Amino acid sequence: MELLIALDRTAARPLQVQLYEEMRRLILGGVLKPGQRLPSSRQVADQLAVARNTVVLSYDRLILEGYVTSRLKAGLFVNDSLPDASVLVRNGHAAVSAVKDRVRLGKIPPFTGRSPELWRDQHVRPQLDLFVGRPRPKSFPLTFWRRSATRNLLRSSLLQTEYGDPRGLPRLRQAIADHLRGARGISASPDQILITSGIQGALNLLARIFLAGRNPQRVAVENPCYQGAAYLFSSYGARLHPIDVDEQGLVVSQLERYTGTLIYVTPSHQFPTGYTMSLDRRLHLLDWAYRTGAYILEDDYDSDFRYDGPPLTALAGIDQRGRVIYLGTFSKSIGASMRLGYVVLPQHLLEQGRIVKSLLDNGAPWLEQTVLADFIEQGEFLRHLRRIRQSYLVGRDALIEAVHQQFPGSTLSGAEGGMHLMWQLPPNVPDALEMQRLALTVGVGLHSLPSAAAYEFKSRPRYGARSLVLGYPSLTVPELREAVRRVAAAVAGTRDDVCSPLPVKKPIRK
Repeated sequence: MELLIALDRTAARPLQVQLYEEMRRLILGGVLKPGQRLPSSRQVADQLAVARNTVVLSYDRLILEGYVTSRLKAGLFVNDSLPDASVLVRNGHAAVSAVKDRVRLGKIPPFTGRSPELWRDQHVRPQLDLFVGRPRPKSFPLTFWRRSATRNLLRSSLLQTEYGDPRGLPRLRQAIADHLRGARGISASPDQILITSGIQGALNLLARIFLAGRNPQRVAVENPCYQGAAYLFSSYGARLHPIDVDEQGLVVSQLERYTGTLIYVTPSHQFPTGYTMSLDRRLHLLDWAYRTGAYILEDDYDSDFRYDGPPLTALAGIDQRGRVIYLGTFSKSIGASMRLGYVVLPQHLLEQGRIVKSLLDNGAPWLEQTVLADFIEQGEFLRHLRRIRQSYLVGRDALIEAVHQQFPGSTLSGAEGGMHLMWQLPPNVPDALEMQRLALTVGVGLHSLPSAAAYEFKSRPRYGARSLVLGYPSLTVPELREAVRRVAAAVAGTRDDVCSPLPVKKPIRK
């Protein structure tokens, strides 16, 4: 038989692809019917004046995709049972019901939850974005990272192919233990430390230990608090119990009405208000935990940055009875894309932690752990912190000055440390959502509490309506000043020179 096939020898597509598509069209159109024998590859090659190998490759693809079948010593035949997708194309909508009859869909999984708003599409990000938790890109220790990664790849071939300890690289856990002893006053052995995928990974691990497989639990959280924690606990079925925050941190006296055994806090630099929990309240919180047998989850997400006063001893550093579980991360000090954090467990939870960690991911990537261990052991991490701490301090001061200059009567909290301020708006400007909208019109990213990955209980609002969260490390001093100036102009209703070009940096001659 002859096939009605036209090949375009001037087209960019290879002839074998054109032939395959034409044969497929004839099969789906019913010209070549199920069970019909196809001409041999030699016959088709002679008819179309192409190389026989071109036909063979086209036939092989038709066989592979289920349109054609080969019968020993008999030749090639159109398949009696075409792929489902082909049936739909050939018969149109008439085949849909038949396909549905054959496909049994399971029940939709019962999981419910919400995800925190941390990821931002680079293409839609405002020109001057004051989003929280973003280190300055140029601060990443690229030279050290490249050199250490290359060296470790060349000398450690065995570690690249073997499973590691689910708890994390022993060298890295030892390095973290040494760092915490001096920087945060925490005396912990490497065995107490588990490497996680950032704070969120640590929270997932702890939720598996405390919440999974049990009747609905109650978890006390700060109000307002970090979205990622509130949403995660809720996804495990926990009922959230809000505890208010004021200028001294968590209002611990409100815990007297709480009957649960777990509380999540950010005492060093409360998120999002920036307040620091006073020593009296820290001691009161520990006393409450000792009396009730509760556990305290201490999220110390940005404690590496302390500008005013001496470094703070972590809550875990003054705990004497193993009731505080400490969570740390390198996302703020080095970079969020590394996804490396850690949790420090009390001795009596180590076996549960090891088992749950192995069930969750069986360990973090080896190379990133190895390079980070080098970074800490060789003293580079402390030098890195000193450099960027000074840079962030300059940015913080510039932002505070600009806000007070352009918006008199503003209140800024959280200036003592960390990477963000909370701006409580003066009475003569619009509310937080309107300020956020106005800022976007002039290329500035201001963030209300929900937009800044913070969560406030609707039943007990205090800050959300008139508070914005300002992250400053990722912008330069001129950029911070220009951002505040643009917002002030937008609020004043002027559009002349609102988006003036930023100062051009002159190259440094060496």
